[in-house]
Amino acid sequence: KAAYQAERRLQEKKRLWLEERKVIEERGEHRRMIADALEEAPAELKKLIAPMFHIRFVEDYLWMIFDECAKKQKSFHDKLRDAGTMDQLLRMRENFQTGGEERMLELEKEWHAQCKAMSDAEERKKEKLPQNIDIHTLKQVLEYAQECKREGNFKFQEGLYEEALHIYSQADDVMKKWKVDKQLKNEAKWLKDYHIACLKNKAQAALKLELFQTALDASESALAIDAEDHKAWYRKVQAEKGLGKFKEAEESLAKLEDVAQWCPDRRRILRDCEQERTRIKNARVKHKQSTQEMLGRAFQAGVFSLDRDRELEEATKKLEEPAMPRPQALADQRKPLEARPLERNIQLTAALAGDLMDELATAYGQKWFQERVRKCARDSGYERSVFLMRLKDVAFEVQKPVLEKWGFEGNEHGVREMTAAIREHAGKNGKEMPQWLKEKQDRCLELLYGGKEGGMLDILR
Repeated sequence: KAAYQAERRLQEKKRLWLEERKVIEERGEHRRMIADALEEAPAELKKLIAPMFHIRFVEDYLWMIFDECAKKQKSFHDKLRDAGTMDQLLRMRENFQTGGEERMLELEKEWHAQCKAMSDAEERKKEKLPQNIDIHTLKQVLEYAQECKREGNFKFQEGLYEEALHIYSQADDVMKKWKVDKQLKNEAKWLKDYHIACLKNKAQAALKLELFQTALDASESALAIDAEDHKAWYRKVQAEKGLGKFKEAEESLAKLEDVAQWCPDRRRILRDCEQERTRIKNARVKHKQSTQEMLGRAFQAGVFSLDRDRELEEATKKLEEPAMPRPQALADQRKPLEARPLERNIQLTAALAGDLMDELATAYGQKWFQERVRKCARDSGYERSVFLMRLKDVAFEVQKPVLEKWGFEGNEHGVREMTAAIREHAGKNGKEMPQWLKEKQDRCLELLYGGKEGGMLDILR
């Protein structure tokens, strides 16, 4: 069973990776087609677009126009010269010149939010309200729901949580399409009971897979049917805790305690609530004292990325002071390094980011690497800046194969892109990363710095 589950997880990871690679390849092809089309554009259009063509937001906008023209068999260049399109491009150029890439990133997020809102509105229009069901169809639906529940429970007991979740989801999709006339009270109760049971089981399977948002959605759907179901409330508490929504989890727990007052086994439920409240408090404390501080120091020190901050530059000068460099060498040192602009081609889901950090932690945990990191600490005299500078090359030896395996470039730019892909799960304020993902980063950094025995963890805090 364990081997089967491992194989399923591997296949799912491979599928997600291939989908991401396909998206990356499609984006590259779109960029090439747009660039080819712009080669024949008037000079004023080229001058307008060229400085900001590398911005993803601009690429997406140009591709939307290019694709629309291709479908309608219209001229791409004429569409670019259209008053509305030209006005939009001019505003983009003005924002780019005023606020640079940071401002363009803000515009991109606003644009995507508007597109998502429009898409959601269209989907809501397409959504069909539950239809009244006749007795014959109700019998078929209930039989199907009963079979899904039986098969899903069997898979769940076997530990095949992914298959169980799929089966429960199928039953949910079928039952939410129907409603029973209010006059048929017994039949309405049957459908309601089966649907709630299915949703609670779906939430439980999702919790086992750490799909906390799916679990939360299923719990809330169950509560929309019966707001007094204590098991649905308990699933919701666990899902909110898993998402790091501790305040909401405590509020849901308080509601669960209110609901429990009317349950026959209220003593057991209240006892479980008290234990869960303790777990939430512990999770909140751990969340506050978690790896965010260590991650912030690591990013500032440039360990995940290969960017060196001012402190490392000063350490480099100290190391070079004993040997008098030649004039030419001094001139070369004074030349500023031109960092390649970061190009994001790979986006990682939270699950994939966790898997990536697991592989990094495995690589960092190798005995030879730990020994080299600890030697690096000794050779640097346990001086923070010197240690971080020397660690750069040592770390890159194990980072490179992992980077290339995951589709990143095997160079400094690849490390920077990997860092950005992981960092985006922490949100703008750096505090929105799920707790389980932060724990993986904490372990990863601990091994990167040579573990607790390496002597550098306390210094880097």
